[in-house]
Amino acid sequence: MNLLRNWYFIQTAAVNPLAQSPQFSDEVMGQLIRFVASHEVGHTLGLPHNMGSSSAYPVDSLRSPTFTCAMGTAPSIMDYARYNYIAQPEDKGVCLSPRIGPYDLWAIEYGYRLIPGNVSPESEKSILRQWIKARADDPVYRFGRQTGDPHDPSAQTEDLGDDAVKASTYGIANLKRIKANLMDWGNRPGEDYSDLEELYEQVFVQMGRYTRHVSTQIGGVYDHPKNNDQDGAVFTPVPRHIQEGAVSFLHREVFQTPSWMIDTMILRRIEATGIQNRILKLQRNALTTLFRQPRLDRLYATQITGTENAYELAALFRSLTTGIFSELPDRRQPDIFRRNLQRELIDQFGELVQRMDDHTDASALARQQLEVIMTLAKKASRRGGGVERAHAADLVARCKRYLKPNS
Repeated sequence: MNLLRNWYFIQTAAVNPLAQSPQFSDEVMGQLIRFVASHEVGHTLGLPHNMGSSSAYPVDSLRSPTFTCAMGTAPSIMDYARYNYIAQPEDKGVCLSPRIGPYDLWAIEYGYRLIPGNVSPESEKSILRQWIKARADDPVYRFGRQTGDPHDPSAQTEDLGDDAVKASTYGIANLKRIKANLMDWGNRPGEDYSDLEELYEQVFVQMGRYTRHVSTQIGGVYDHPKNNDQDGAVFTPVPRHIQEGAVSFLHREVFQTPSWMIDTMILRRIEATGIQNRILKLQRNALTTLFRQPRLDRLYATQITGTENAYELAALFRSLTTGIFSELPDRRQPDIFRRNLQRELIDQFGELVQRMDDHTDASALARQQLEVIMTLAKKASRRGGGVERAHAADLVARCKRYLKPNS
């Protein structure tokens, strides 16, 4: 019940008066439970999670009342496609909830329809294969397998639509509206601030989901299983321009301090300290996602297999250094949140330098970036004073620790 409350609030309250409270009516809660029950009944009928379903719908279609009220948020209720976080306040009449969709009806037909004249599963196979091939080019009937650390950005949990950057940009716009109203929408009269604290935390949780959805584009590989009598590749790298757009999103929305998430009025009611840790956790998780070995392996594999215009590992590392340390050459003083992030990037590059099982040049490229950062920081340490100078000197010391561990 509490999980449903949090999903519905943080994903729809910006456009949905029924969700603008920490406690919903019985009628609303009943509809939320109906969604989860329908999903679980799907499992009892043999349907697995279909994490690729939601990518079938164009992002802008999820802002259309006609489309959403007929089709829901995804073609399958077996996806982890939750509530419509894409709809904006001006999209009057848009439907917000998942529903049983065309993929689900087709999957039940495939699994249970009687085929007269066939006496064994083997004798049905050719017919079933034809059914599959007839729908193979329609994304509504696509199945995307569930994985713990997905390589396919079009088969993720908790996402909506066919464009993660666009969908997440709409989602963040709504999160800003929700955060701005949390003092009104997140409290019950006469109660303590436990609801406010939990819902404020959900702002960070949802922002983390958007960050993950976009990060998975980088080093991503689309996965479309085929039989050998179907045309086309099974694994296709995400185009370079999409990966570059994902990196730009991370710099803009995550690595540049998301100051809109910092609300003094809320913080003074729920905790004595901790906002710097909340922001750093969001940013650290983004970097950790980018530096996972399977992602580095995929980025490198697209280079060595001759993928045209591949997004290179070196380009990713250069972009991170240039963006996150942009204050140093510009002689601007980074705020406390950026200073924390800069130290974090050095530490994560340092861990890559020490990663002995790497076979992608990531270790060498990380060492190169530490040299670049150390040069920038040395120049910055000779100017200014106070915290700025101390921070620059600390950056130099951190780089040396990884580049010259015994000195």
